[in-house]
Amino acid sequence: MKNNLVVILVMSLMVMSACDKTIRSNSCRSLPENYAMFGEALSKEGGKPIEITYRVGHTASDCNNSCIIANGVPSHADCQGAGNACVVVIRLWPIGGQPKGEAFNMVVDTLWEPTSGNFFNMPARSLTVLDNPDVTTRFLNIPAQLLERDSLTQQFMFNGLFFSDTAAYNND
Repeated sequence: MKNNLVVILVMSLMVMSACDKTIRSNSCRSLPENYAMFGEALSKEGGKPIEITYRVGHTASDCNNSCIIANGVPSHADCQGAGNACVVVIRLWPIGGQPKGEAFNMVVDTLWEPTSGNFFNMPARSLTVLDNPDVTTRFLNIPAQLLERDSLTQQFMFNGLFFSDTAAYNND
């Protein structure tokens, strides 16, 4: 009986150490907090979507519940503005096909929204571009802006986005 117990204990330790080694050796590199990935599907006038994941927002106590003015009253909007309290994942489509020129605009896919409200306070963000075919473009930069939902399409449009080889914003 003692021999069986010892054998089980030794085998358990071996399995635990083997699993630990496997986890370490097969671990994927961690993703950055703010990143962008190009999609494969072509649509929306011949463009490729860009899925972005970024952190925004803060708690109401961080801004003393007065970081925005809504109808003349100081207030707070969850998961918007400066900070990193929330993770937002959305898909953007370039307007008029692939981005042209230095700055371009993109519209949010109607399936995924950053908010159900009529505005979104977007802080400046530099997103690391993952799996980009153009090795010189390492960041998708989004300037700070107040996005307003279009009354006809019900979509948000991001304006003035640009690619660069260095981060333009510090993502505060």
